Amino acid sequence: MKLVVTGASGFLGREVCLAALRRGHEVLALGGSRAPTIPGVAQARPFDLCSEAALEALVLEEFPQAVVHCAALPTIETCLSDPVRAKTLNAEVPKKLAQLCFHLGAKLVHLSTDTVFDGVAGNYQPTDQPAPLNLYGETKAAAEVEVLRYGREHAAVLRTSPIIGNSVGGDRGLHERLFASWKEGKPTSLFTDEIRQPVEVSNLADVTIELCERTNLTGLYHWAGTDAMSRYDIGVRIARHFGLDADTLVRPLSRAEIPSATSRPRDLSLRLHPLAGKLRTQAQSFEEQLAQLRVPRGCEDWYEKETGRKVVRRLEKGIDY
Repeated sequence: MKLVVTGASGFLGREVCLAALRRGHEVLALGGSRAPTIPGVAQARPFDLCSEAALEALVLEEFPQAVVHCAALPTIETCLSDPVRAKTLNAEVPKKLAQLCFHLGAKLVHLSTDTVFDGVAGNYQPTDQPAPLNLYGETKAAAEVEVLRYGREHAAVLRTSPIIGNSVGGDRGLHERLFASWKEGKPTSLFTDEIRQPVEVSNLADVTIELCERTNLTGLYHWAGTDAMSRYDIGVRIARHFGLDADTLVRPLSRAEIPSATSRPRDLSLRLHPLAGKLRTQAQSFEEQLAQLRVPRGCEDWYEKETGRKVVRRLEKGIDY
């Protein structure tokens, strides 16, 4: 199968390309201002997705069997800093891709977010009505509508949760960002009353490719790990997994202490049914996700000094972590 992957320079996009290669697919990897560098990917190029004419020309020329759309302005803050680009990249580009894939008869897998919900109820089903609290959630919710409008018979929208895992640069995964703060002597304050359901990046990538392969799986789905917990508990469990002093490094914080927290959903736990019962790939517990994490690059000396443990690098999935 020939796949086009957008956002291939990103944390998830790179893993999606690697997952596709492991399963024997041909990949065209699209980055932003630079061509992605991914082992085994023969075709990679920088690309401006916001150019509608260029996007149409590329898709029609390449004629892929599937498109995976990972590219986005991925946070509340980045969307607020450039709302025009946020609406274009997060909402208009998915709409155009859905139209093109409909024309070609290609499968579209569009990555969305748990942030389309307001976080009041928690334990959300795919059929629950979105009610975003911020621009990021609004643009992603708008994209879902357009993708399913044009691609109900050939598109899958995959809502997911905060992503953890090892990145090549050692700075994109959740635990890697925590380590960067801890290394500088800065404890991390995390909400005790904000619930999320983390997912490991390679597990999510495997599910994404499986959706490309399964033409019968279309519509709206959720994917995450099996365990929902507070951001504070996530940080504590990461610290303890690595043998670090969680009481020193992770501090509890209440949403009531931060006025801007009202624009952040409280409980974004997700129900994985029915997708979890249809795939070969299995959802992972948080303990299983933790077992895959490695000490980030650049933090080895600090970590060894803090714990007395020796950092041993090993080759996994063709990448030296």
